[in-house]
Amino acid sequence: MDIKTLSERTSIPVRQIRYVMDHELVPQQSWVVGEYSVGRARAFDEIAGIFIASAAYLLNAGYKRESVRDFLTATCNVMPEMKRNPLNFPEARIVLAGNGAARVQFGDGRYLRWITSRGTGNWIDTKVPGNTVATVSPKVIVELNFGEIRDRVRTVSGDHS
Repeated sequence: MDIKTLSERTSIPVRQIRYVMDHELVPQQSWVVGEYSVGRARAFDEIAGIFIASAAYLLNAGYKRESVRDFLTATCNVMPEMKRNPLNFPEARIVLAGNGAARVQFGDGRYLRWITSRGTGNWIDTKVPGNTVATVSPKVIVELNFGEIRDRVRTVSGDHS
């Protein structure tokens, strides 16, 4: 997929998608397929498209660049064994490659959990990836509907009524 296709499917302006990519709001650049050069469109896979669109939607909701970057970095880093390409970690592959519900919650700027059609996961302490915390009760929760964004990225038409 390229920037124009992602823009058409998500109704996010091309300029904003470039902004997300140029400011590296999605962790690492390993999602880019092939070398980027002037005159050649940047390409990426579907999961990367979902993360790029997520960053753009968070910006549109009023979150600052640093907050968007922190949120998506935490989302990608919950599986520390996947060091080379954090966008290709197992949980994302399961929830984003499927068709069921897929939401992620970020609590108190530190904890993260996935909510999928399989159920609600445990809170994970993003400061200690892989460390689940059974007793945490965040006061502030930001939720991103990855399933809805995934469906928009997959849509062939720009119609999302």
